[in-house]
Amino acid sequence: MRKLPLFLFSLAIVSCVYRGKTVYTPGEFDVTDSLSDISQIITAIPLETNLQCQLADLKQVKQASADIFIWSGNDIYRFNRKGVFINRIINDNHIRICNFAINPDNQHVIVLDSLNLVHTYSFDGNMLLMEDAEAGLPGQTILDIAYHDHYLWAVTSSISVDNHFAKWLYKLDLSFRPLEGSRLAMADLGRFYLDGYWNSELYVADKKVYVYSPISFKETILNDTLYLISSGQLNQERLFPLTGIGNEFPAYTLPFRLGKRYILASWQTNKSESTNYLFCFDRKTNKAYNMNGFKDDFFQTGIVKDLHPLDSYNQEYYFYKSGKEVAISFPERDENANPVLFFVKLNG
Repeated sequence: MRKLPLFLFSLAIVSCVYRGKTVYTPGEFDVTDSLSDISQIITAIPLETNLQCQLADLKQVKQASADIFIWSGNDIYRFNRKGVFINRIINDNHIRICNFAINPDNQHVIVLDSLNLVHTYSFDGNMLLMEDAEAGLPGQTILDIAYHDHYLWAVTSSISVDNHFAKWLYKLDLSFRPLEGSRLAMADLGRFYLDGYWNSELYVADKKVYVYSPISFKETILNDTLYLISSGQLNQERLFPLTGIGNEFPAYTLPFRLGKRYILASWQTNKSESTNYLFCFDRKTNKAYNMNGFKDDFFQTGIVKDLHPLDSYNQEYYFYKSGKEVAISFPERDENANPVLFFVKLNG
């Protein structure tokens, strides 16, 4: 298995990524790394299938204690950790889900819809509250929401009267009233770039919230990562500057997700395999992994092309497989069964 040593940072990476003594270019096949290289614990959860929970693609999966919440289609489904279906959270065809967050303290599911309305449900699926997000954040469109440290957090976008586009990071109370806010800017990668500014996801590092915005091509992601590490930007307070409402001192978006040990980023358009990537960098050993994905050497489901975080701290990830891909380990499941959900706990 080939990894990328840190000294390659001194080499220019323009149209290729150097791996060992080879040159890795987009679309070129390489030896695939295995999930056991980054994790020793993977849990398989075969999701129950019945007339009340027939899942299509899984858009998001979140967990809270013993519960798993899955956004599929235009519904959110609640399962236990054994994959047993418990209940649906949303049963309203007029709501179009854009995002959701889990408040484990109050056992609430907070749903953002396409009209910028925020709906709060109990874990049992009872509607508790509906708020107009724009009432507390006038002129702002919410892109992502998260719950952390007893507060709600939001990434928003706005367009000024002079057509200037801006993005903001806000800390909110549970009634969606803003408490702190900072303008968002792209991190300094030592080069000019425009992509990576449009997608926004909220995560936590060192107990502080930050914004992840992946770049849409993989040719420079390794060099960008090494630049951010070597320049000390990941340790600077400017990544987390919230001090008051309308703070013009920017918070910076990062092109990857920060875990305790691993840095991960992915871009999956499903349009071109040559542009898709799953980037993983081990900060403990200073090694980069193959960007084509990881081989599932635990349950023999083939290549895992993307890993999605289960928690804000990016210590546990998930992927899902169904049909023929799970036939070796789960021969009893047919093509009509719900997917098997796999939880991947990364090495510490």
